[in-house]
Amino acid sequence: MIGLIKRVDLVMWAKNGARTLSPVLEKISEVVPEEFVNSKLLIDDGSTDDTRLIAGKYGWTVFPNEGQGISDGANTALGHVTTEYFLSFEQDLLLAHDWWAKIPTCLRDPKIAVASGIRFANQPPGVRKLQQYVTRKYRGETELASWLKTREMSAFTLGKTLDNTVYKTSVIRKLGGFPKLRVNAGTETMLAYRLEKAGYHWAVDYKVQSIHLRQGLRQELRHQYFYGTQLIEMWRKIREETIQPPPITRSGIIYRFFTSPFTGLFMSVKMREPSITYIHPLIRFYYMKGFLETSKTRRESWH
Repeated sequence: MIGLIKRVDLVMWAKNGARTLSPVLEKISEVVPEEFVNSKLLIDDGSTDDTRLIAGKYGWTVFPNEGQGISDGANTALGHVTTEYFLSFEQDLLLAHDWWAKIPTCLRDPKIAVASGIRFANQPPGVRKLQQYVTRKYRGETELASWLKTREMSAFTLGKTLDNTVYKTSVIRKLGGFPKLRVNAGTETMLAYRLEKAGYHWAVDYKVQSIHLRQGLRQELRHQYFYGTQLIEMWRKIREETIQPPPITRSGIIYRFFTSPFTGLFMSVKMREPSITYIHPLIRFYYMKGFLETSKTRRESWH
């Protein structure tokens, strides 16, 4: 680590994060040695709770989001970065204890411009086990099933998130900053595509596992519905910027829902977690519901 990175800026974009912010900031201070920290920058997106007060208590300088949402918050943060490398975190992630020792070293490769670990929900257990299964599946771990060897590295965006990430500042600026989307999701997906198009890579170390602080299944289902509502805009952006098709289609979303009782049962056996039998179909349903409702609204607005 020493010799690669001298000093780094830490950035975070937040909105009403008071519930989780104190332990999150404490963990960052424990994991990232203070002697390497240049500045701590929190971009606040109009919080109405104690987010700004808590950030100041932990030595973070607070700036208002110059726009709205994650992509604007990320670009506002980038405008304040003055170091060769910078780190980004989100308000509900407990950083893995070995993150600093392992993730930034990925940037020694000149072609790797961004690197991160992976994160799993702390609760409920069924959601955490489901996320672990998906990660193992797309890495081709054949002890889950022999046919999974064909899935190795097939999930291009797997693990690529902005919540435990290190960047080469010059590359992100060269790409025009973080991608701007009209929705509040997909910034990391589009950044991954832009990097590959420009000849760079985003490395993910799946052994470095952070904790995503969640409130339970109800919150997870709300998030899945939300992600479904964002898909059409994300697809538009992927087609606009790349020659690649979106990673999933409308028919694929519907098919995955109707087969989810069977796949949920299969995963529950493999992961030894019975609750996956109903959690997986619920997640698929709310994801599909968000997508279909947004699709209907879009079609009606076109007529």
